[in-house]
Amino acid sequence: MRVYHNIPALFTYNALNSTNEALQKSINKLSTGLRINTAADDAAGLAISEKMRAQIRGLDMAVRNAQDGISMIQTAEGALNETHSIIQRMRELAVQAANDTLTANDRQVIQLEIDQLKEEVDRIASTTQFNKKKLLDGTASVLWSADKLETKAFVRGSLRQVDQFGQKAAAEGNFKIAINATPGQGQIQKSDVFKIKHENV
Repeated sequence: MRVYHNIPALFTYNALNSTNEALQKSINKLSTGLRINTAADDAAGLAISEKMRAQIRGLDMAVRNAQDGISMIQTAEGALNETHSIIQRMRELAVQAANDTLTANDRQVIQLEIDQLKEEVDRIASTTQFNKKKLLDGTASVLWSADKLETKAFVRGSLRQVDQFGQKAAAEGNFKIAINATPGQGQIQKSDVFKIKHENV
């Protein structure tokens, strides 16, 4: 009676399987460019890398949020620059109307332009928006996602109304544009941003 066995072939088969598994791992690393692809490669390293990956994704989103905020501020800045130019023109007209060489009709024309400029300021304040959110009408709410940051900006101007006789009216109109933001990390704050106030103008 003879007993046949194939133990050397089994050893060879097991070695071939091990080689194939190692080859597959190497192929995965080459294709992904990562040293760790599964927990079997390095459990501790995978946990650390996943934590860092989550932090990186959060930072990437924070950068996108900051870029959106910059775009919004640039939109508001353009409107404020235009408003500033209009207010400067109104001041020039007020000084011009104080000239005693002008007639009553001349001053009426100046007053008409001042009224139109005031309406334009109101229009800019009510229509300036970013992503369908109005920025200058006092209703804007701001969501911040950043570390400690403090931003302040103030723009002030005043003008006098001139009547048809070239006299300065007793009432003065004051324009005040203020931005105050003191966000903290992960905080949501709501405030009046770019609020324009004017009286008796």
